[in-house]
Amino acid sequence: MISRDEVASIIAPILEEAGAELVEVQVVPGGRRARLRIFVDREGGITVGECGQLSRRIGRDLDAVPALASGYWLEVSSPGMRRPIWKLEHFRRFVGERLVFELAEPREGRTRFDGTIEAVENERIRLRTGEGALIETDVAGIANAHLDLDPWKRRE
Repeated sequence: MISRDEVASIIAPILEEAGAELVEVQVVPGGRRARLRIFVDREGGITVGECGQLSRRIGRDLDAVPALASGYWLEVSSPGMRRPIWKLEHFRRFVGERLVFELAEPREGRTRFDGTIEAVENERIRLRTGEGALIETDVAGIANAHLDLDPWKRRE
């Protein structure tokens, strides 16, 4: 079985050349064939056609990997409206957007919140919860986070 990191290193040059960002790689075992889910994005979003082109290019490189000789299913897509975020640059890029997040350590007896990315200054992320509370943390203090985008909000 191939690892997520191995898939990421194989496809990195393809994505870089295409100006796309790797959001997430999932390797899901299943019978004789693994399912490889690759989520990609770029500034301003990525189209279905671009995902199809990337899928063909990525597939050619993955076909040469011995660990995948028994076959695999490849899915290349956008991360969608619930895009996972975990890097400091992701939080910077999406300041002002809504998200659902889980803290590594409980605050006020809970770890799961919804809210807005208010600001990112230096290495600190400032989040405003739906209840109006302010949470300030670094990336390590966030166990899990994904955007909760409004499909009707106009993007600039």
